[in-house]
Amino acid sequence: MAQRLLITRPMPDAVLVRAERDYEVTANQEDASWAIGGVPLKAEGADAVITSPGAALTAADIEALPESVKIVATFSVGFDHIDLDAAKKRGLAVTHTPDVLTDATADIAMLCLLGAARRSWEGQEMLRRGEWSGWMPTQLMGAQLSGQRLGVMGMGRIGQAVAKRARGFGLKIHYCKLQRLSPEIE
Repeated sequence: MAQRLLITRPMPDAVLVRAERDYEVTANQEDASWAIGGVPLKAEGADAVITSPGAALTAADIEALPESVKIVATFSVGFDHIDLDAAKKRGLAVTHTPDVLTDATADIAMLCLLGAARRSWEGQEMLRRGEWSGWMPTQLMGAQLSGQRLGVMGMGRIGQAVAKRARGFGLKIHYCKLQRLSPEIE
């Protein structure tokens, strides 16, 4: 008999396809709340629950889960929306996806750096208001990134991914971390 999986929020198609391939799935496709105070209403008979930050599991919610549930997996890097002490007390395994957003977060950090340096918000606003009259040598000059310094607070996975991208734009990297990185990473 296939393991039964409850998915409390809509997931990307690839996640749902794989889940349905390997498990008997009950999935929330509308993203309407399947919870009263966070307790999944459709968890009866489930062996596992996949949740996400928008569907917190408090101690009361975890206590209310059926005995059949043995694991809670969260579709997120963090798991602060799950009461870990209650899960441990209940004997539930809790998993997460710790590296899933490293590249996306680093890309967005670079998007913000480039956008701020090149004044992209102001430029797109001019276009939307119909105020663009053509290129002018002094219009929205912005700043050049190459040769500038970028300070990275914390040099974990995301900080290192940002630094790698920033080096490609010629930025000089400075970082703050409790322990110095190894020379090959630095």
